Amino acid sequence: MLIDNRHSFLLRLAPWVVLVAGLILTYALQDSVRASARHALQDEFDFRVNEILQNIDRRMHNYEQVLDGTAGLFAASGVVERNEFAEYVRALRLEGKYPGIQGLGFARLVRPQEKVAHVAQVRAEGFPDYDIRPAGMRGVYTAIVYLEPFDWRNRRAFGFDMYSEPVRRAAMDRARDEDTTIISGKVRLLQESEQDAQPGFLMYSPVYRPQAPHQTPSERAENLLGWVYAPFRMNDLMTGILGQHFGEIHSALDLEIYDGETAEKSRLMFDSNGPSDQLDSFFRTHRKVVLFGHQWTVLVSSLPAFDARLSSDKANIVAVAGVAGSMLLALVLWLLVTARARALALAENMTAELRQKAQEQRRLNRALHLLSDCNMALVHAEDEYKLLAEICRLCVERGGYLMAWVGYAEHDEAKAVRPIAQFGYESGYLDGVNITWADTERGQGPTGTAIRTRVTSVNQNMLDNPAMAPWREAAISRGYQSSIALPLVSENVVLGALMMYAREAEAFNADEVALLEELASDLAYGIKTLRTRLEHAAAKERVAFLAHFDPLTHLPNRLLLRDRFEHAVRIAETEHSSLAMLYLDLDNFNKINDSLGHQVGDKMLCMAVDRLWRCVPATDTISRLSGDEFVILLAGVRDAAAIAAVANAIHEAFAEPISIEGNLLNTSFSIGISMFPGDGSDFDTLLKRADTAVASAKEAGRNTYRFFTREMNADALEQMRLTGQMLHAVRDREFVVYYQPQLDIGSGRIVGAEALVRWQHPIDGLIPPAKFIPLAEQSGYIVQIGEWVLNEACRQAKAWLERGLPAFVIAVNLSALQFKRVNILELVSGALSRSGLPPQHLELELTESILLQDMEATMNTLRSLKALGVKLSIDDFGTGYSSLSYLKQLAVDKLKIDQSFVRDMTSNADGAAIVKAIIQLGHILQLTVIAEGVENDAQLAFLGSCGCDEAQGYLFSRPVPAEQFSGLIENGLR
Repeated sequence: MLIDNRHSFLLRLAPWVVLVAGLILTYALQDSVRASARHALQDEFDFRVNEILQNIDRRMHNYEQVLDGTAGLFAASGVVERNEFAEYVRALRLEGKYPGIQGLGFARLVRPQEKVAHVAQVRAEGFPDYDIRPAGMRGVYTAIVYLEPFDWRNRRAFGFDMYSEPVRRAAMDRARDEDTTIISGKVRLLQESEQDAQPGFLMYSPVYRPQAPHQTPSERAENLLGWVYAPFRMNDLMTGILGQHFGEIHSALDLEIYDGETAEKSRLMFDSNGPSDQLDSFFRTHRKVVLFGHQWTVLVSSLPAFDARLSSDKANIVAVAGVAGSMLLALVLWLLVTARARALALAENMTAELRQKAQEQRRLNRALHLLSDCNMALVHAEDEYKLLAEICRLCVERGGYLMAWVGYAEHDEAKAVRPIAQFGYESGYLDGVNITWADTERGQGPTGTAIRTRVTSVNQNMLDNPAMAPWREAAISRGYQSSIALPLVSENVVLGALMMYAREAEAFNADEVALLEELASDLAYGIKTLRTRLEHAAAKERVAFLAHFDPLTHLPNRLLLRDRFEHAVRIAETEHSSLAMLYLDLDNFNKINDSLGHQVGDKMLCMAVDRLWRCVPATDTISRLSGDEFVILLAGVRDAAAIAAVANAIHEAFAEPISIEGNLLNTSFSIGISMFPGDGSDFDTLLKRADTAVASAKEAGRNTYRFFTREMNADALEQMRLTGQMLHAVRDREFVVYYQPQLDIGSGRIVGAEALVRWQHPIDGLIPPAKFIPLAEQSGYIVQIGEWVLNEACRQAKAWLERGLPAFVIAVNLSALQFKRVNILELVSGALSRSGLPPQHLELELTESILLQDMEATMNTLRSLKALGVKLSIDDFGTGYSSLSYLKQLAVDKLKIDQSFVRDMTSNADGAAIVKAIIQLGHILQLTVIAEGVENDAQLAFLGSCGCDEAQGYLFSRPVPAEQFSGLIENGLR
C-alpha cells in the first residue's frame, strides 16, 4: 500500500515538475531571444552608422573628382577665360548630379605688385565696381575671380581675398604645399544671409602654371597660379548625402557632426534634429572621420522611435508559447499519465523549433556583422587585390563560411572565370575548378550563371543540384554542402563574382541572401572606385611624361632640349667652353615606313637610339624632334675635332645593318653641326643653322656630316631667281589649276574638289606648290595668284554645272596675306558674279593664322562671307592657333584634319587620339569633318570607324587638270 501511494504521489508530482522545468526553459529561451534582438538592433545601428560614413566619404570623393577635373581644365588650357569656365561648370550640372555643392570657383594668386593690373583687367571684363576685399595692404592676395553659378548668393563672394581669413588660409597653404585636395575647418560662407544661415566649409585644390615644375614645396609656391575650390553649406550638403534616408535618420537617429577632434558646441556643423533635450539613448557611437586632411567628429545616437524596436515580439511569442506549452504539457501529463512518451516527444519538438529560430537569428546577426566589417574594409581600401583578399577572409572568419573566393570574368574566347583571391579551406579546389561563364555545361554552375545573368545564384544542396555535376565530387570531399554566387556589377558591367561555401545544406535563407547581395554591390563599387583612382594617377604621370619626353623613344622632346640647352649655355659661359648641336636626319626612313610599315619603322627608331647612346657620353643629351629627326647636344667641347669624332662614331655605329623581324636594314644619318657661340648664341638660331647644315649633308650624298658655314645658303639664290620670275609668271599666266576630289566616306561619292595651283615654268617645267608658294607668301605675289585661282576655279565649276555634271562644292584656299591686303568680300563676290557660280557651290579654306591678325575685322569679314552664302572651312586644323573660343565665333562649316595627323594615326596612339578628338569636336560643334592626305585603305577604314565625314588624298586621286577631273566625275572613282 505504501508503495502504491508513493507511486501515485510521484505521478501527481510529475506534471508540476514538468511545468516548472518548462517555465524555466521558457524564461531562458525568451531571455536569449531578447538578447539576440538587442544584438541585432545594435548591428543594425552600427550598419546604418557605417552606411552614413561611407556615403559621406563617397560623396566627398565625388566632389574631389569634380575639383580635379576643374584643375585639369586649367592644366590643359593654360588660360581659361570666364565664359569657358562658366560653360564648363554649366556642363557639369552641379544642381542635379552633385547636390549640396554651392558652386565651383577659382581664386587667383595676386602678388602686391600685380594687384593694380589685376583689378583693372577684371573691371575691363565688365565689372566696373570690382575690387579685392577686404581692403588694405597684405603680403599676398587670393581673389575670387570665377564662381559659378554666378547667382545673387555667389556674387557676394566675388573679389573676396580668402587668404585674409585664417581658417581658409590654413587649408589653402596645405593644399598648395602637399599638392592635394584639402577641406577647411568650419567657416561662415560669404554667400550666407541673416536668414537660414548654415555652417560651412570649403574644398581647395591647387592649380599650377602649365608645364611648370611643382615637385617640391618651393616649386609649388613659386609656380602656383591659384586654387579651384567649392563652397559647401553643411545642411544642404548633408541633405544631398543622406538623400532618401534623411527622413529615417530624422525620426530614428540623431546625427551630429563637429569640426575637429572634440564635440564642443561652438564646433557644431550639423545636427539632424536641431537643438533638443537629449534623453539617454540605448545606442550611441562616437567616430573620428578624416577627410582630405581634416578631421570631423561624428556623434550618432538612437532616438526613442528606434529604441522602441527593442521590444521583441519573438521573445513574447516564445514566453507565451512556452508558458502555454508547459501548462498544456502538464495538463496532458496529468490527464494522460500513460501517454507520457508522446508528451515528452512534443516537448522535445517544441524545444527544437525554438532552438532553430534562435539559430536563424544568430545567422542573421552574423551576416550583419560581416556586412559591417566589409564596409569598413571598403572605406579603408587602397589596393584592389588586398581588398579582395580581406573580403574573403572576413567571409570565412566573421561570416562563418567554410571558404570564399572572388573570380573575374575574362572576355576571351572561352569566357573563363579567373580566380583572384580566396580564403578558407580550399585544398586545391580552385586549381581544377575550370569554370566559364559561357552558355555551356561548365557555365551552368552558380558562378557562371551569376556572371552571365547578373542575378545571384544559390546552390542549397550539392547532392541533388544537377548543375553541380562537374564539381560535385571535389566539393563534397572538401565538406562543401551548399554555396552562393553573387555577381559583382558596377555601372552595368559585370566584373566577376563573389562565391561562398557553407558546411551545411540549406544554409542560405532569403534575409541572409539580401544582406550578402548588398555586400556584393558595395564590393563592386569599391573595385570600380579603386580602378578609377589608379587610372587617374596613371593619367597624371602620363601627362607629365608627355610634356617633356617623346612617347616612342622616351628621349627628351624639344621643350626639355631647350631647357637643357639654356642650362648648358650658362655653364659654358662660366667655364669659357663651347657647345655643339648635332642635327641628325635618318636617311631613307620613309622608304622603310612605306615598304615594311610603321611598326617596323618605330622599331627601327628605337634601335637607332640604342646605337646613338653608345656614341654619346651619358652626360650629354639626345632629343627626338619629330619622326626621323634627332638632336644631340654636346656640352663642354673644346674644338671641332672632338665633335667630328662623335659624328664619325655615329657613322661607324650604323655601318652594320639593323635586323628587324628577319629583315636586314641598312640605314645611316645625315648630320648637321652648329656651335655655340660661333654660329649663334640662342637655341632657335643654332637649331636652324644645324638644320641648314643637314640639308647640305643630304645634298652631298647623305651618310655624312657638315659643319655650318656661311656659304650654305646657295639655295637662297635659287629662291631669289624664282621670286624674281614670279611677276612675269603672274603677267604671262604661267599658272594652272589642278583639282583633287573630295569623297563622302559613307557613300564613296565625289562631293567636292580642292583647287590647287601649279606653276608651269617655261624652262623648269611644272613646279610644285611646296617650292613656290612659300616664296609667293614672302614676296606678296600670293595676293595676285590667289585672286586668279579663285576666279579660275569659279569659272571652271560653273562650266561643269552647265555641262550637267553632278553638283559639288569647289574649295579654294585663302591666304592670310589676302585678308590683310585686299577686300576679301569684294574679291569673292566679284568672282561669283563674273562666273555666275551659285555661292553654295564655293567653299573657302581658311588657315588658322588669320586669327592672329586684326580679330574684329577678320570676324566681320567672315560673317559677311557667310551672309553671301559661301561655305567656310578651317584648313590644317590642329597645326596652328586652334583657339576653341574663336572657333565657336567663326561659324564655319567644315574642319580639315591636317595630313600630318592622318599619316601617323594608324601607327601612333597619340596621332590616333588627336584625330578622334578633332572628329568628336567637329561633330559636337555640328561641323563636317574632312581628312586630307589619305593614302591607304587602313587610314580610310580608321577614319570611317571614327565617324569622319569626308576624305581627300592619293588613295583616290592625285590633283589632276580640269579635263581629267571631268572624267573622274563622269566615270566615278570606285
